[in-house]
Order: sequence, then C-alpha cells, then structure tokens
Amino acid sequence: MSTRDDLLEAARTVVRRHGLAGATSREITATAGANLAAITYHFGSKDDLLAEALFGELERRVEPALSLLGSDDPPEVRLLAVVQALTDEFERARDDIPVYFEALLLAARDDRYRRRALGVYEALRRQLADTIAQLVEHSQVPVWVDPPSTAALIVAVAHGIALESVVDPSGPDHRAMSSAFAQLLIAARETGGSVRDDGAARR
Repeated sequence: MSTRDDLLEAARTVVRRHGLAGATSREITATAGANLAAITYHFGSKDDLLAEALFGELERRVEPALSLLGSDDPPEVRLLAVVQALTDEFERARDDIPVYFEALLLAARDDRYRRRALGVYEALRRQLADTIAQLVEHSQVPVWVDPPSTAALIVAVAHGIALESVVDPSGPDHRAMSSAFAQLLIAARETGGSVRDDGAARR
C-alpha cells in the first residue's frame, strides 16, 4: 500500500483501539510506520485524515446496498436484498462497527463531517424511498406508508441491529432481526386501511 493508504488504515486501527480521543497524530503515524509530516502532506491535518478514514469506511459499507437498489429486480426483492446486504456487510466487518459509529459521532459534533455523512445517507435514503414508493404504487404495501420516513426508519433499524450485534453478540440473530423487519413491512399490505393524521391506524 501507499503511505496515504497506510495512514488511512492506521487511523481506523487507532480509532478501533482507542476511540477518537486516543487517535493522536503520533499514535497514527507510529502505527502506519510514517513520519508526522506525512499527515500534513497527504491530508492537510489529522482531522481531515480521520474524516477520510471514517467516512471512506462508511461509504464502502453502504455501496453494496446502493448497487442493489439500482438493480432491475422487483421492488420487494430489492427491499429485502438491501436490508440483508447491510446486515451481511456488518457481519463481514464486525470489528469495524465501532469505527462506523465513531464516524457517526464525529458527524453529530462537527458540521463539516455532518455534510459528508449526509451525502452518504441521502443517497441511500433516496433510493430506498424510490423503492418503497414503487411498492406503494403496486399495492404491495399500504398507501399510508410514507416512503421518505420509512426509508429513514430502515436505516435507523440497520444501525440498531449493528449496535445490538456488538453489545450483545450472543443475543437474537441479527440476520433474523433484519429479515423480520423487512418482512413486516411487506406484510403490512395485508392490514389495508389508512392512517389518521396522528399516525394511528384505522380500518
């Protein structure tokens, strides 16, 4: 790998071990086998290096889901597949889940990083919402299902499942949880009816 790639991997490694508070320039460069000047040369600052390391990781994690959402499969197949893809990616990189949540924490505290995080999430939510809108159009979910808010809910559930799998690895199977959630959305078409303005369902 190049020095730049070494620094990115080292930054993720240090965040895994010590969190953001412990991700010092010296710790990162020592892990990468590089000198301190390499951070400035390749990234401008340690903060910019961390942003690239963390959000590059975030973008890589959601890329499989974005690809599935852009496929020609029926919308219900795409919806089930994307939930499973997000779950599978977290399973393949369980050790990196803390890095992923560190990225979200960084975005919550700094507007510069929030804009980059939103760029990732907006693309995912937009394509999810388009898929859900097609399900509504084809009467595969009830008309009261709101695509944008349901898309955001799916992302939030994916976060919750990922966190659950780290905090309680011996708990309920995360694949079963993700599948159950997607199936519940599809099964909602059986309920029919509508929703009042306060969000309560009626028949």
